[in-house]
Amino acid sequence: MIFEVETLKHELLTIEDKKILEDTTYCDKLIDSMMKHIGTIDPTLRDDLIYTTFAKLINGGFIPQSKLLKMLEICLDEEHLFYKIGEEKGDSVFTRSFSSLVVALILANDDGTLLDAKKVQEIKTAILEYLDREKDTRGFVENKGWAHSIAHGADMLTALVSHTHFHMSILAEVLKSIEICLLKDVVYQDEEDERLIFAIEALLEKGMEKHILINWIKALSTILNEGQVNHGQTLPFYHSKVNVNNFMKSLYFRAKHINPDKELLECIEQEIHYWFRKTYGQG
Repeated sequence: MIFEVETLKHELLTIEDKKILEDTTYCDKLIDSMMKHIGTIDPTLRDDLIYTTFAKLINGGFIPQSKLLKMLEICLDEEHLFYKIGEEKGDSVFTRSFSSLVVALILANDDGTLLDAKKVQEIKTAILEYLDREKDTRGFVENKGWAHSIAHGADMLTALVSHTHFHMSILAEVLKSIEICLLKDVVYQDEEDERLIFAIEALLEKGMEKHILINWIKALSTILNEGQVNHGQTLPFYHSKVNVNNFMKSLYFRAKHINPDKELLECIEQEIHYWFRKTYGQG
């Protein structure tokens, strides 16, 4: 049995830590109900109540490991992270996007005792597949609140990289996933590019070598150039150029703050300036 929408709203508005800790049956019912309604189009229930309660329960260590593993399994299944994947304008994006946030919470709160290296590898595969296949890139949806699939997916990717069992052998796959997000045929307007930078920061904290990041940055420009040469000034090319340039500009200032390496900063600056000259013929 699960709570229906209005009952769930009431429960979440009046939730007490003591009841969650002492009544495991109630706690299971509450969690199952939130999972059931995780993609509701009611923004108050979805954003303000379900997600914030999941964050409170997971961050606070209220949920037993066995239940966390079950939640993770559900979030990654075909009815959640991959629910109607490929749909561009429907409501299914809310289920996918908010399932990804729960995955991010679980990853971020695990010290390596819940998930072993093999399980993290499986989660990695699902995350990269999701970011590759997600087509609904809307940020805020009128009357329904935040979809923000790419931003939430970026949070999930960052949590993956930060996990204790993340292995740098899949570094290239993570960078490729960020590239795929930047080159989707859309101009991001809700700070998705900045959320993707957190994954870059996490990689640097894990020990990504400077030259790898520099080569990847240069490769992004090469891909843009090839797109322009092969297809001309198409709208998809323009969208990709805007996304990559916005990403570079944000990355420049983040790198200047957290990792003020002269060679890295000069590389980013040169690429930004290159595309400015190429576009406007100045400087």
